[in-house]
Amino acid sequence: MERLELIVVQLEEAKRMIEKGRVPNLRLAYLLIDSVTELILHRTVQTELRHQGMLKELLSAYQQSAAYGIPVDEEKVASVEAQILSKSDLKGIDRNFDAKVGLLVRRNLLDKGLGPVLEKLHKYRNEMYHRDKLRPEIIRPATLIYFDSACTVLESYRQTIITYPSDLGSEVCRFTEGRRPGFGEATDLPKKIAAQLRREVGLDLPQVRSALAAYLDARLDEMVDGLEFIEDNLAGPPLVRGDALRLVQANLAANPTLEQVRGRKYQHSKADLEQWRTRIAALESIDDKHALVSDYAAIEDSFELLEEKIKDAVFQVDREVQLQIDFARGK
Repeated sequence: MERLELIVVQLEEAKRMIEKGRVPNLRLAYLLIDSVTELILHRTVQTELRHQGMLKELLSAYQQSAAYGIPVDEEKVASVEAQILSKSDLKGIDRNFDAKVGLLVRRNLLDKGLGPVLEKLHKYRNEMYHRDKLRPEIIRPATLIYFDSACTVLESYRQTIITYPSDLGSEVCRFTEGRRPGFGEATDLPKKIAAQLRREVGLDLPQVRSALAAYLDARLDEMVDGLEFIEDNLAGPPLVRGDALRLVQANLAANPTLEQVRGRKYQHSKADLEQWRTRIAALESIDDKHALVSDYAAIEDSFELLEEKIKDAVFQVDREVQLQIDFARGK
């Protein structure tokens, strides 16, 4: 119960920050949700892998028996081998959030639809924490989705050790009507808590869906506007529509001519811009929350690198334009 209390207190504090609703509060809520999600994942992984040493010994015994000519059950040997992870895999799982998610999905301890959702939301957390990138346009829907996802992870949490502190906090007591729960009740408590917290915070899927689609649409608009700005303002030979998209992807270090740039193939074309717009529009018809975030993440991941290249190019062109303006003014 002490271990569960650590989880519940963190989720309750995140809920309180969500209710405040301001961006600084939502950022803190997001970080708390990510932290508690990784805590649950870590504990679940540790429970799942606790028999690694025993499995290695069992496999060794099977191998020794086979070496002495003693028949062994090949299916059992294969089953044991499949459960044993290498040292490098164990190290990666211990250190990496996505590796934890991947293991639990493969072993059917997490729904496979939840995997891409957790990975994308954790990536946003890393941006917030390490690079001070907030994405204020969607921080509220992203926080609500992450809270809901954390509740889903909590539903599958199994308490392998249940101890009762003498001063169990009010955060847990409100889910047990102030009583010390029996063992059976304590075992089911994570699922009960998750369901109630999910109801209290709520997730307005249509609102979240519209916010995510609008966010991607606005970014795609900005990309298109940026490409047009480059074509209208880049010094040199006149550009036509489509040239900027080629230029931002070209290797300009080799000083190619414009005709050479036009004659080469690149990863993205105008057709990709149109396809992204179609995929964004299709988000509005998705009713499954995990499928929604997975498709959203796939769209964002497919254009984000190009988006950064366009932003960098726009910055360079704009700086050159400003220098020319300043020069013409005699500055």
